[in-house]
Amino acid sequence: MTGIAPQWQFLQGGGEMGALTRAHPWEGTSVGSPADWPQSLRTTISIVLNSCFPMFLFWGPELLCFYNDAYRPSLGNNGKHPQALGKPAIEVWPEIWTVIRPLIDQVMAGGPSIWREDQLIPIYRNGQLEDVYWTFSYSPVRDESNKVAGILVTCNETTEKVRQFATVLEFSKELKRQVAERTSELAASNLQLRRSNLELEQFAWVASHDLQEPLRKVRVFTGMLKKGNLPPMELIDKIDASTTRMSKLIQDVLDFSRLSTPEALFASVSLEEVVQAVQTDFELLIAEKKATLQYHSLPAIEGIPLQINQLLTNLISNALKFSHPHRLPHIAVTAAEASESDKVAYPELPAGKRYCLLRVKDNGIGFGQEHAQQIFNIFQRLHSKEAFAGTGIGLALCKKIVLNHQGSISAEAIPGEGAVFTVLLPFEQ
Repeated sequence: MTGIAPQWQFLQGGGEMGALTRAHPWEGTSVGSPADWPQSLRTTISIVLNSCFPMFLFWGPELLCFYNDAYRPSLGNNGKHPQALGKPAIEVWPEIWTVIRPLIDQVMAGGPSIWREDQLIPIYRNGQLEDVYWTFSYSPVRDESNKVAGILVTCNETTEKVRQFATVLEFSKELKRQVAERTSELAASNLQLRRSNLELEQFAWVASHDLQEPLRKVRVFTGMLKKGNLPPMELIDKIDASTTRMSKLIQDVLDFSRLSTPEALFASVSLEEVVQAVQTDFELLIAEKKATLQYHSLPAIEGIPLQINQLLTNLISNALKFSHPHRLPHIAVTAAEASESDKVAYPELPAGKRYCLLRVKDNGIGFGQEHAQQIFNIFQRLHSKEAFAGTGIGLALCKKIVLNHQGSISAEAIPGEGAVFTVLLPFEQ
């Protein structure tokens, strides 16, 4: 470059920072005139000024600062440029001195070079302290006596990359959250669909099974009325009670089918009254089998009346159906508040609730305990249709009803001796 003395040729080029470096009054600093700079400093400065990669140099005991055009944008406006050139590091970087001083000391003491990636080092620029991320290295520069005389800093500001990555990461988290939420919604929808399908089966079961008993009684009492076996008014009263019961069941089914949210149907249900109603429904069958249905002072719970009725209807019907051929059926229905020890066996139950421990015990044919879970599967039968009539849906519906009430149901039995069905239902939903 013309106009530059031979001893200053190492400062040629370098753009804006080259010109500022040549014009700087170095004689007033600890490095003195560029004409007297050691070859190690001259070579390093030449590399820095002419590099297209952002570079910064600390030199000498005061760690005087040099930098190139590529580094210049990192200083922003209304900040450190151009005052940083030729100043001691502690004056240029007071806001981060506690961060970079240990790194500088390590390299100046002959330690290994340093590499940091995407490190947050806030600096003062653009009239304020800004959070800035850097990927940088600190490498030692040795002088003619092989001592570390300076530190060459190669660096790249990665603030935008880090922010974009953070945005992508946040977007990814949000996407995962939405996917999880949607998956949960789909799972809930699928569960509701399965419940709806089972409810349709439940309605069919009510129509084909629960309504059959009142109809059967109407037919029997009508036949008896024709034959004149009993006083007409007594038979008419029985027919009226049966048709009223049948009408109530039909109305309950209609009410249930009109509502999409079972919660709206929860009400106080007297278990005592439900068992009394079931006993009335099965009056003829109980008489035919000479069965005994025992219950006393059963409590009230919060439940869906139709479903609680169907639960006890199915359990008592089950006990009557599977009675032992060589002894009279005896069915005992008991209920009391479950103790903490009672609830230990049911960890799936929501905590913090009071539960009614309802048991239906019979002395029927029982079953193998290995079938205790299987019997609650829909359409699952342990006996042939020829031996015992039925569709195999009754106990499956019992389980669904109990789950609808956030409860639990289990069974214990001994072949030839009988079975006990244990139901835990919350007193309050």
